[in-house]
Amino acid sequence: MNRIEEGRSLLRRWEESKPTNFYEDDQHLRRVLAFRVDAARLAPVAPLLHQAGADAAGPVSRASALLDRPEHLPRLEPWNGIGERTEEIVFHPAYHEVGRLVWRSRVLSLLGEPGNVALHTALAYLFAQNGEVPHLCPVACTSGLIKAIQRCGSDWMRREWLPRLLDPDYDRRWHGAQFLTEVQGGSDVGANACVARPVRETPGAWRISGEKWFCSNVHADLYAVSARPEGAPEGTKGIGLFVIPRRLDNGSPNGVFIRRLKQKLGTRTLPTAEVDFQDALGYQLGSLEEGFRVMMGVIINTSRLGVALGSCGIMRRAWVEALHYARAREAFGRRLIEFPAVREQLAEMRALGVAGLSSTLFLAALEDRLALEGTHPEDDPLFRIGVNVNKYICSVDGGLVVHHGIEILGGNGTIEDFSPLPRLYREMPVEESWEGPHNTMMAQILRDALKSKMHDALLGQAEDTLLGVKHPALAATREAATAGLQDGREKLHRLLRRDPEAAALGVRRLVHRMARIFQASLLLEEADQDLTANRPTRLPEIARFFVSRYVEPGYDPAEDPGYGDLIRQIVE
Repeated sequence: MNRIEEGRSLLRRWEESKPTNFYEDDQHLRRVLAFRVDAARLAPVAPLLHQAGADAAGPVSRASALLDRPEHLPRLEPWNGIGERTEEIVFHPAYHEVGRLVWRSRVLSLLGEPGNVALHTALAYLFAQNGEVPHLCPVACTSGLIKAIQRCGSDWMRREWLPRLLDPDYDRRWHGAQFLTEVQGGSDVGANACVARPVRETPGAWRISGEKWFCSNVHADLYAVSARPEGAPEGTKGIGLFVIPRRLDNGSPNGVFIRRLKQKLGTRTLPTAEVDFQDALGYQLGSLEEGFRVMMGVIINTSRLGVALGSCGIMRRAWVEALHYARAREAFGRRLIEFPAVREQLAEMRALGVAGLSSTLFLAALEDRLALEGTHPEDDPLFRIGVNVNKYICSVDGGLVVHHGIEILGGNGTIEDFSPLPRLYREMPVEESWEGPHNTMMAQILRDALKSKMHDALLGQAEDTLLGVKHPALAATREAATAGLQDGREKLHRLLRRDPEAAALGVRRLVHRMARIFQASLLLEEADQDLTANRPTRLPEIARFFVSRYVEPGYDPAEDPGYGDLIRQIVE
């Protein structure tokens, strides 16, 4: 075999070595689910997870690459052949083939009863290893709408809409979208100018007029829309929440007119549009006074958890692609994985991805527990701040992890049809901006900290978790994490005593640190479970690496004689 054929054979070996089932390949996912989800609830869903893992690694992976080609992207056809306005979005056939696989996993129908958010999250995470898919935004938006209708929808909404939103049959199902952003406000929902006028003869019905600027999943059947009733006060207090069917009963557009599809950096297979509403018939969701609260506490929090799980899925895929490439590819007479710098990048990729999944599934399981107790999750301080902090840290880490993967693949990592990494890298800035860009998130977290010390809930949870870590092999790492927690808490309290402008300048760095402390506590808790059960595990090494690099004050890898061996254990 000549050198060219030998090089190509190594690439062929890389392709053949990749997992054929994302669920069976992910020991950490399986163990965290077993830890966070009751066995009686997990057991009947296990076959669905296995099937979703196979679908995600096989046909969904292949279709995701196909659908992202420019000639296969969705297109708008606003008129039919006889000049009637139809506002149709046309998709490549593979779009619907993927949709049938996603919906048959029961990722949405599981939400028909409380206590299944963690399982829903795990299923979505498997598909998210292909990025947007392009059905994960519809899944997240539909999830939020399901929860909102369950919470405060009218009897007829529960009777007529919920069964279709929960239907696992893709060809029968309805799906949802949420349109909040307007051109003048962006994340400032209080600046919304869409107007709602009551339909006098139909209680609860309204006519909605105005424009929305960023409308993803624009072909959904039901839109959750923020609008200001005539005469309502300015700001968020005057915002109501309404559900607008895309079509009337006769199939014609319900006053919904799509201006154009946006040409986005990433998630291009997901149609995102600018939309005009012209006397669209909508229905009030909950009381007008609680519209903004339901929108943020139920719909947006659901999507923020969805952004986190999407970012975690992308991190996992980047790690898998880069790890198998580094094992197969050779340079200068050595496999890439034998180079210390490559191993360090792989170790960081693995640690960040594992930590993100741990924190995301913890919050999903917390939502389940609160719902089963009859508590609104957004009323729980830990859940509220946890969702915001986790959305931020996972979406930040996702970009770094994919970038590391591209660097390990070298020039090949920049080629769109060589690996999914360029597509996933383009999707990460979209994940970061969805449901609140970082500066918006920081402002909200700072307000919550100043107003009600909500940060204490997250740090208190981390402290309690660390106190529960008992295995002797984890003692040094636990003590280092505890010291980092105390240091971070003191710095955060000092920041909150400063004037608002100075606090705003420093809050992101401390939120970042707070997220790391929280994730470190969960990694140690899971490592403690593994060691106590005498299970083979790399979580102790991952936790040590994570705490040293991101939590322990003043740590310098160059001064740690065991650092090289640590990253070797994590990777190999």
